[in-house]
Order: sequence, then structure tokens, then C-alpha cells
Amino acid sequence: MLLLLMALACSPGSGKGSFSRPVDGDSGAVGDGADGGVDPGDWTGVRDDEVESITGLPNDSSVLFNEDELPVFELEISDDSLANLRTDPYEYTEATLIWQGVRFGPIGIRTKGENSWRPFSEKSSFKLDFNRYDEGPDRFLGLKGLTFQGMNEDYSMMHERVAYRIYRMAGVPASRAHHAVVYVNGELYGLFTLLDTLDDIFLKGWFEEPLGSMWEQHDGDFTDDYVQNDLYFQHEVGEDDRTSLQAVADALESSGPEALAAAGEYLDWDAFHRYWAGSSIAMNFDAYPFRFAGDDCHVYFDPARGKLVYLPHGTDETFYYDDNFEGRATGHLSARCREVPECRDAWANRVYDTLELAESEDIAGYAQEVADQIRPWVEADPNRNYSLSNVNAYQADMISKLQNRRASVVYWIGERPEG
Repeated sequence: MLLLLMALACSPGSGKGSFSRPVDGDSGAVGDGADGGVDPGDWTGVRDDEVESITGLPNDSSVLFNEDELPVFELEISDDSLANLRTDPYEYTEATLIWQGVRFGPIGIRTKGENSWRPFSEKSSFKLDFNRYDEGPDRFLGLKGLTFQGMNEDYSMMHERVAYRIYRMAGVPASRAHHAVVYVNGELYGLFTLLDTLDDIFLKGWFEEPLGSMWEQHDGDFTDDYVQNDLYFQHEVGEDDRTSLQAVADALESSGPEALAAAGEYLDWDAFHRYWAGSSIAMNFDAYPFRFAGDDCHVYFDPARGKLVYLPHGTDETFYYDDNFEGRATGHLSARCREVPECRDAWANRVYDTLELAESEDIAGYAQEVADQIRPWVEADPNRNYSLSNVNAYQADMISKLQNRRASVVYWIGERPEG
């Protein structure tokens, strides 16, 4: 069974050769790399000085995101480490990764998620950390970590792979996304979404200066009650200097063009419009700015431009609803923007830019190819949370929404604004 399923990952029936070009070849970002100093179309996930040289193995992480086939990972986890995952699921414990016959270890593994969290004995989303231990590998194909999403709130089992592609089309710094097959101690554990971990390695791929501050926005917004509290803007990378966050919050205590201009001293409004537009086309209404207070995003202070930039994460609940998405945008940034016609129209134009790129790339056709590719693994997954009939129905509904996205956009926000 193991050999059969490993063969399916590379078989013609799983989609080999069906993709016109891989995600890493995307060159359709709106504008010319406006959201970072590195062209996202050129980024393979690693800088030249970080590439390992292991005989017989690829030398950068782009191979993991080659859409012609699904990568297969094996994890060896001791009884002691499995016990640790039960008792302290959010703390790293030791494991060994086997990929293409090469062992990498010890590495760190921990579970992740909140509402979508599941114990590891079921099907848990998890993170791998390759430089957790001094005697460990330090890097895996240039990466410090990888994120595996169990798709526990994604009935289609493909939302994230398509959503992140849309964000990247919009010119937004966003994780590469693919599906991957995972075995644990020789047994099939399941089908996962494989993502770049948002860390300093990720930032090096998108920004000329990757040493700025980054926070995860967690049920917070740009008001005094939130921006100085680590519960709501959780510090992750760089110095925890919240000057920019506070300055935007202060500016938005007022409204009108002057308030937006003051906020724009510390916030890249065009980058925010791209992020908001990508969220609009991907129907990511569980994330900021589609609710107050919002989450499912990171905020990075880019030292090169001296401004804040939004990064998406947690896109598993995309594509579920397709209703008044402008009216849903109740976050403080979007609400203030919508009060000023020029700002609102700038966002609407970015929505149309992203829509046209998605249409030119046939995003609905891409989604169908993904569904076809993963079908054998969806069926084989012993720990999937949904019946096959549910998965098929939600995949069909998602593809239908993508096929009809233009009509919905026109209906809810009107025709493209002039100018």
C-alpha cells in the first residue's frame, strides 16, 4: 500500500504535467515588485548563500512546491515525543524527517491551530523546526521551518493552495502553498497543505531588508486598546518596536483624507489595498479587515520603506461565502478607507486588477486541476475530517464561485472605478 500511494503522488492521474506553470513561476503580480525588493516570481525560497549541498538531492526548496507532483514526507517520532505532543502540544519535541531517503534530525515538531486544533493522535496541523537543536540539521533545503496544515476547517481540502496563489497574483507577500503526503512511523498520517513558515527566511525572499519587526494580528485592530498589547499584536520577528502601530492608531482616531495621509506615513496603503483585494477575490472573510477585531494575518514593518505591510495566513476558511464583501470590511483600516472615495476606489481598482489576473491565469481551471491531483490522496487519507461526498461538494462549490467571481464583484462593488 505504501509503495502504491507513493507512486500515485507522481502518477499521470494525480496531475503530473497538467499544470501550465508552477507557482514559483508566477510573474503576474500587480505592478513591479511593489511589495518588496525581491521579485516574487524569481524567489525559490532560499538565497544562494544558504543552499546546502547534499549529493543526489535538490539544492533549494522550490522542489517541494513543484506542482507536477506531491512531495512525500516521513516522520519518525519516538514514544516519548508522542507523549510530549499529547501533554504539551504547543511545545516542540524531537522527531526525525525522512525525505527522498535522507534523514534529517533531530528536528523540532509541535502542533498548531486554535479552533482548528486537533490532537496529534487524530490529524493535527503542525510545524517543523530544523534549527531547534544544536545537533540538528539547522536547515532543510535552505529553510528553517515548514508548516503543515491539516485542513481541519476546510471541507474542500484545497482552499489554502488556491487562496495563497491569488494573494501572490495580487503582489502580496504570501507563502508558497502545495499539498503534501505525510507518514508517521511508517503509517499514512494524511494529506496536508504544505506552506512556507513566516519567519526571517520567508522575509528575505520578499523584502530588501528582512530585519524589521513582525507581529501576528490576533483579534486586534488599530486602536489604543490593542496595539500595545502582545495578546492582540503578538511579536514574532525583529525588535518589538510598536511606534508604527501606535502612529497608525493615533492617525485613525480622526477620519477623512488627512487622517489617511497621517496613517500613510507608517502604513503602505497600496500594499494594504493589494492584501485587501486578494482577500476579496479569495473570499477570506474570516480574516482582517473583514471583521473587527481581526486576525489571520501578520503585519511587517519594512525598514526599506519605513512602513507596515500586511501578510496573509490562515486561509483555510476562504471561498465559503460570496456576499456583500465590501460591507463585511469592518476593520478599522478598511472602514476609514471606505469613508474617503479616493481610497475606496483605489481598493476597488486593485480588486479588479487581481480579478483580471485570476481570469487570465484561469484560476477556476487551476482549482479543478488541484482537485483532480489530490483526489487519490483525499480518498486514502485515514484521518480526514469529512466524508468524500462533502469534500466533492465543497470543491465543486468553490470552483463555481471562482467561475462566477466577476459577476459577483460587479454586483457587490459596482463596475471598475474610473482613473
